Amino acid sequence: MIRRFQDISMIQSVLHEAMTGLWIIELENDLPPRMYADPTMLELLGLEEEPTPEECYCAWYDNISEDYRAIVEQAVNEILLKGRAEVQYCWKHPQLGEIFVRCGGVPDHTFKNGVCLQGYHQNITDTFILKKEKEQLEELNQEIIGSLYDLFFATYRIDLNTWKIQTIQFTECVQHLRADDILYPEFLQLTLPFIHPDDREAAKKDFSPVHFQDLIREGLDRFTGEYRAKFGGEYRFISCTVYFGKDVPAPSWAILALQDIHGQKLREADSRKALLDAYEMAQKANNAKNDFLSKMSHDIRTPINAIVGMTTLANLRADDSTYVRECLDKIAVSSELLLSLVNEVLDMSRIESGHFELSAEPLHLPGLIDSVLSVVRPAIDEKMQHLNVTYKDIAHPEVLGDRLRLQQILLNILTNANKYTPEGGSVTVCLTERPTASTQFAGFCISVSDTGIGMSEDFLPHLFEPFARESDSRTSKNAGTGLGMAITKSLLEMMSGSIEVESCPSKGSCFTITFDLLLPGKRKNPSSREDSSEAPQDISELHLEGHRILLAEDNELNMEIAKELLELSGAAVETACNGEQAFTMFLNSPSQYYDIIFMDIQMPVMNGYESAKAIRSLSRPDAGQIPIIALTANAFIDDIILARNAGMNEHVSKPVQLEQLARVLSSYL
Repeated sequence: MIRRFQDISMIQSVLHEAMTGLWIIELENDLPPRMYADPTMLELLGLEEEPTPEECYCAWYDNISEDYRAIVEQAVNEILLKGRAEVQYCWKHPQLGEIFVRCGGVPDHTFKNGVCLQGYHQNITDTFILKKEKEQLEELNQEIIGSLYDLFFATYRIDLNTWKIQTIQFTECVQHLRADDILYPEFLQLTLPFIHPDDREAAKKDFSPVHFQDLIREGLDRFTGEYRAKFGGEYRFISCTVYFGKDVPAPSWAILALQDIHGQKLREADSRKALLDAYEMAQKANNAKNDFLSKMSHDIRTPINAIVGMTTLANLRADDSTYVRECLDKIAVSSELLLSLVNEVLDMSRIESGHFELSAEPLHLPGLIDSVLSVVRPAIDEKMQHLNVTYKDIAHPEVLGDRLRLQQILLNILTNANKYTPEGGSVTVCLTERPTASTQFAGFCISVSDTGIGMSEDFLPHLFEPFARESDSRTSKNAGTGLGMAITKSLLEMMSGSIEVESCPSKGSCFTITFDLLLPGKRKNPSSREDSSEAPQDISELHLEGHRILLAEDNELNMEIAKELLELSGAAVETACNGEQAFTMFLNSPSQYYDIIFMDIQMPVMNGYESAKAIRSLSRPDAGQIPIIALTANAFIDDIILARNAGMNEHVSKPVQLEQLARVLSSYL
């Protein structure tokens, strides 16, 4: 038998087919290393002509990859120490580029002049690449299985030919769902008891072998069902998905994956509830809006109809001065009502949008209440109502607060008391100071009670909702937006205050508001009260002949009205159609030429703020001294602040009233 393997040509042929060459390396002192290679080895080295032994060694050693030279040298030392070694390394083939080789050898102890090694050199590039790909595939499989652990709590493989099921992975909490060496129908029967009774029949039908075959015939590659399953004593929502293989003509296998979706279902339920709540709120808001528009259409048209009607009647009887004056008086009353309606809507809009700020200015609280009472007193007297006012324990009458908003709160409550109290009834106002925990604030309580028509118990919870008005034949004749109480409550909340109401139908209502106001650092004399009863001066009695007014207004009609009203004072009025023209007129005028400037805010080219700042920036002495008055429809508290920041002295809101103009002119001229 051994003689069969003594044919060297047969051995070389086998080695050549296996891409394995033989080599001998001789290392002698003071001589270059030599390598002797058989024909297969020369071919593996990419050498077309037979080189010298020294050239052959260099062709091999010089092309060993730098990263592997240490490994090769270690293998050589191991051959010398242990008598045998094998190493795999990367080698740079002159034609093929980088290849991987397996190299092994033994020492030749018969060589006497140094060291002689004998061995083989095999190209294993294909094998090496396949090994690497297999390792990468195994790593990828591990990553996939790891991902399955994160996504699914159990996955299985089903052989659709034999219906055997095999567990791929599962978590510890579902040990009872492990499937090894059983058929899929048996596995299905084991799992069904854990499904919620209400979902059991659906799960049994959806994941039966018969349904799987129907799905395959329909060409579907997956199916998902959601059910409740019992885990740890509670039912949780799970998703069961079967994925069919892509085999042709029919899938031979399927993957069954189970996923816990309980948290997702709870979030979806919360989202649905939130959407439902939002929808209901939107519906309520839409109903409130429609109701509001309906009421506003009536309430706004009422004064507009009076204004238009009285204007028509006045034109028809223009020669009757007494009749015309009566019409003008009624137009003025309707205009004030229309303005109050618009202001309430705008106030509520700004409160809800957050574009609303409160100021802190010195005020005398009892005097402020007196000023509000002076406004409503004519209406109270007209209905022959009894007004009772008392102040109790007022230790700090001088405080800091938003005068305008406090007046607005009291006016809303007092006008309602007057409006819904019949003739001969009574309205009682009581201001009381109450103790506070802070020495920087004074606490107050104001109650307003009446003997009016009252409110029903069903309506009281909705009293402070925007646009809320009780449907009652006794209230239908009273105009209003249904925003007054909503604005009042919002303003008090901004002041960290509160409002409470007690009411009984046909007996009356009592509103109680509580709030704290900042105490001034240096209190004024408590006896110095606002004299709110002083009648405003008539503008025609100012006698401002010789004074000159600069009026900036871009609207021609508004300019005409303001000009004529100002001229009633006797002063001369010059006009500018925008802020830039007003600035230019002042710049080109002699010093002290103008005595006062009335400046609109919303104007083209240059607005009122910009124009006022430009005038104040001039170096001439009168630029910093001349009074600049904002005359604008921007009537909110932050608009007043912006006007002051622009260098304006005061703010007069439109529509312009003679009393306002008279007060401003008498203050500055």
